[in-house]
Amino acid sequence: MDSKITEITAVQKENAMVDLSDISAVKGKYGEVYEIGTVVDEDDESEGRKISFYFRKPTVASFNRYLKTAGKNMAASTTAFVMDNIVDEQGDEFKKECEKYPGLALGLGTKLLSAIGLGDNVNFRKL
Repeated sequence: MDSKITEITAVQKENAMVDLSDISAVKGKYGEVYEIGTVVDEDDESEGRKISFYFRKPTVASFNRYLKTAGKNMAASTTAFVMDNIVDEQGDEFKKECEKYPGLALGLGTKLLSAIGLGDNVNFRKL
């Protein structure tokens, strides 16, 4: 019976919401965490609004799912990749922002992919 209670407690702890202003708590729940931010401009007249989100380090499985679908629909694949890796506390907020700014997932997803080594900054030289 005690092991069942321990399992339930572990699941509750994993599903518990974390105060995002406490970075050590966020790291404690998710391990390696990235903050990725951007400025969204609605027009040239406004300064824009900075928004940022926290992401857990993507797993190999998450990256493989992205690669499997990226050739068919890059936008949907990148959105799924971002949603797969955003911290639970910000998932709903991120969905709302994506409704307002459809390109948001692609921009943040590109930066998240570069954090795990998929970037444009690769050098090549024939020897």
